[in-house]
Amino acid sequence: MKRDSVVDRFQLVATKIQENGYVKSISNGFMATLPILMFGAICSLIVGFPIPSWTEWVRTTPFGAALQLGNDATIGLLALYVVVGVSYQFARELKTDTLAAVIVALASFVIVLPFSTVYAPEGADPVTIGGVLPTQWLGPQGVFTALLVSLFSTRIYALIVAAGWKIRMPGSVPPAVSRPFEAIIPAAIIGAFFLAVHTVFALTPYEHMSNFIFTMIGQPLASLGDSYWAWLVIIFLSQLCWSLGIHNWAVWGVVFPIMLGPAFENQAAGTAGSPLPYLVTITFVLAITQWVGGPGNLLGLSTNMLLFAKSKRYKTLGRLAFPPSIFNIIEPLMFGFPIVFNPLMAIPFILVPLVAFTGGYLLLAGGIIGNPFIALPASVFTMPFIPGGFIIGAGIGFGIFLIAVYLFSVVAYYPFFRIADRREFAIEQAAEREAAEAEATAPVTEVPSAPADDPSPTRSN
Repeated sequence: MKRDSVVDRFQLVATKIQENGYVKSISNGFMATLPILMFGAICSLIVGFPIPSWTEWVRTTPFGAALQLGNDATIGLLALYVVVGVSYQFARELKTDTLAAVIVALASFVIVLPFSTVYAPEGADPVTIGGVLPTQWLGPQGVFTALLVSLFSTRIYALIVAAGWKIRMPGSVPPAVSRPFEAIIPAAIIGAFFLAVHTVFALTPYEHMSNFIFTMIGQPLASLGDSYWAWLVIIFLSQLCWSLGIHNWAVWGVVFPIMLGPAFENQAAGTAGSPLPYLVTITFVLAITQWVGGPGNLLGLSTNMLLFAKSKRYKTLGRLAFPPSIFNIIEPLMFGFPIVFNPLMAIPFILVPLVAFTGGYLLLAGGIIGNPFIALPASVFTMPFIPGGFIIGAGIGFGIFLIAVYLFSVVAYYPFFRIADRREFAIEQAAEREAAEAEATAPVTEVPSAPADDPSPTRSN
């Protein structure tokens, strides 16, 4: 089978995954939560700034309490924002009433939650308190329930409306009045369904849907996210896609919704000064594989071009590509070097992030570097690794490690860059020689000189 045929098929599959309505809605829905997640991350960043005396002081002040509230009201209620974002995006995909679909999905999510919690006073028996919503299930632990409920509720809403099961108002009634009436029947059907779901789970040992999903799905996936081998496969597939010209979001778009929960749980624990529940999260992985020059740690390659290039092509490209590489923008290198469909450069492009992640994992597991817990959204792709590595809750050691990753990328890319540069330099030299030889052997064309004007005799009057 030809390489082009394999790549085309792979691209077709990746495109279908990216264009799938469910996948797009989940990815775009999470992206819609970016503003509030960024605010929560900033609050956590201030509280967890890597200076022990600062963190000890700020956590005992009203200022620290306010920052903690900023984290609790954003990351701590993540599931609510996910319901709104995902149901809105999915309703747009289905071309149905977005506002009504979001309200119905939000109500459906609240219906399946427990309306009680257990409080255990010190030295006393636990007491069940009714009429409350435990925030435990409104945060990262409730995200999987939020995803399922929002997708299912919005899908059923669109089907009911499309089937014509709605209260029809006269044409003279303004849309602002008629639309809420049209949503009454779909809302009643969907609400009744989720009331039945709530009742069924209340009869089981899990007591409610969120606990069942977190126990049966969330915890196993979170454990997978704590696995070195799982992340190694994810990084490999991400780099492989890019080297074939397929944007790595084909991989990360699927991974993000699954792996964000543990990252936010680590952030909540780190902000509160508690031990981190997970060793490896997406925050740690992206900081290593995205911040040092973007996917492939390409800042090392652009540094080599800037400092060591002999060919005019790579000297020019180095000057153009180095500044964007600092901010992890890699398209000039991916398509200008190129990395895409380049078997030579695919070797370091895939291996450098794998080796960097492996080194970071070993150092983290050995307690040599700290664990970053500030879950900046998508690790803020355009943030440079300096100062990024020093301010995400892992201490100075992690920042120094990212500097080491950068130096490693320079060394690792150098031999592959030299091969490409020498080849390009030889091509340029050959082209210059051919141009010089062509100029030397070109026939000289003599330009005939203009005839001299005969002097006219002077006439005397």
